[in-house]
Amino acid sequence: MKTYACLFVTLSLLTGLSACKEPTIDEGILPFVTPTSTDSTGGTWRTVLLTSAAEIAVPQPAAITSDAYQSELTAVKNGLLSATPEQNTAVNYWAAGSVQRWNQIARLLVSKYNVDAAYDETTGQYAPYDATKPVASAPYAARLYALLSVAQYDALVVSWRAKFRYNRPSLERQGILARVPILDVPSYPSEDAAVAEASCQVLAYFFPAETAWLKAKAAEHKQSRVWAGACVPSDLKAGEELAAAVAAKAITYARTDRFDRARDPNNTWESLRSRAPYDLTWKSLDIPARSPMLPLAGTTRTWFDSTAIVRALPAAPPATTTPAFQQALADVRDLANTRTRDQWRIAEFWSDGSGTYTTPGHWNRIAEDLVRQYGQNELRSARTYALMNRAMQDGATVGWRTSFTYFVPRPSQVDPTIKTAVRIPNMPGYPSTHALLANAATTVLVYLFPNEAEVLKAQAAEATLSQLYGGVQYRFDVDAGARSGVAVGQLAVGWASADGAR
Repeated sequence: MKTYACLFVTLSLLTGLSACKEPTIDEGILPFVTPTSTDSTGGTWRTVLLTSAAEIAVPQPAAITSDAYQSELTAVKNGLLSATPEQNTAVNYWAAGSVQRWNQIARLLVSKYNVDAAYDETTGQYAPYDATKPVASAPYAARLYALLSVAQYDALVVSWRAKFRYNRPSLERQGILARVPILDVPSYPSEDAAVAEASCQVLAYFFPAETAWLKAKAAEHKQSRVWAGACVPSDLKAGEELAAAVAAKAITYARTDRFDRARDPNNTWESLRSRAPYDLTWKSLDIPARSPMLPLAGTTRTWFDSTAIVRALPAAPPATTTPAFQQALADVRDLANTRTRDQWRIAEFWSDGSGTYTTPGHWNRIAEDLVRQYGQNELRSARTYALMNRAMQDGATVGWRTSFTYFVPRPSQVDPTIKTAVRIPNMPGYPSTHALLANAATTVLVYLFPNEAEVLKAQAAEATLSQLYGGVQYRFDVDAGARSGVAVGQLAVGWASADGAR
């Protein structure tokens, strides 16, 4: 696979999200990667939110012989001769991959907002919910990553359809030497502008307080492609307009997917607990105790067939009075008393708690490495993320629905002598959502990258056992989570096998 060293030092992901110091995602200088295919039939691939790519009309561009286009082309040529260091930095930053860069930005924002509500010792109350500062816990993050990648993917399918319908030649084919490697596809509409606009609008919906910063990043992203010699302004405009239409679809979906119930401000989850078909029910082990994390997230609309999702729900767990439960409890106790250094490492590495980009974000980071390693173009990268993230969101829905059906207590609630290696999640324990998400993500990634199956399955095995090693899950939690995760992942694989991509 051919790579290119950066012409200028690429800065870490710029912050500026507020006056205080922000967490950053610093993955070093990313080398340029030449995509291994153009996917010329990508405009025919099955879309997710749209009925098809034809649902959004992209106007025919001006001919390249027109005065308007030639004026744009001349301006780009002149700009290449007078680029500033700041422009070159932006060019190199975004040329590493627009889908990947916006996924990094999403993970940055999740880690910023994945914090517990502040507790006021004077009043004895947790801070009230603030819609402008959402708590980006795992179900919230899984939904965000899914909607972001779906919007990117659908916008790119629409872009690819227009590209190969109108065939405006790339600027490189018109004699312009770009500053960075450019995929040899028609330039109209700009795929980067489509990704930038769709990403900006979706992320601003989730994090309204970041809207100004996101718009600035999107503007820089779009303009960087002109500075790079990759496209002209009319290419950008077309990509931006089609993406705005896709983003509107994504936001409409978000407003109607029933996730608004997840927070359960009226604490209806307590009535669910009172009716739980389990002999000893969960209670919060936080000090002071507080309501659980998004207790009604299991009612969220699923991306894949809802009937099949129901079939993926775990069976009832063993009651605390059964030998199976008592053996599982003894196993957790024994592990906690003899925990090895490697088990400590695994528990901590996969904990993905407060202040991180969450377990779904962890798997997005793993997918990023594979996307780069295999030289996927923007369209195919978005497909990878969209398949995996929808599987993980549906996996989270399965996990939360089951957890708040049985309300199985955590091991240290049953036996307070158990020493945990990680923080105890503030929710019922069955099944292990870490195991569920890991196996859903891995099932998709193994399908997409079969040569990496051994490594991926080893990672999934670690993630699956991590909460058992941490002392916060039983063996039957992780086994049930793993089985359900594979079942949900297979639904995504079934979708992928019929989406038209080869």
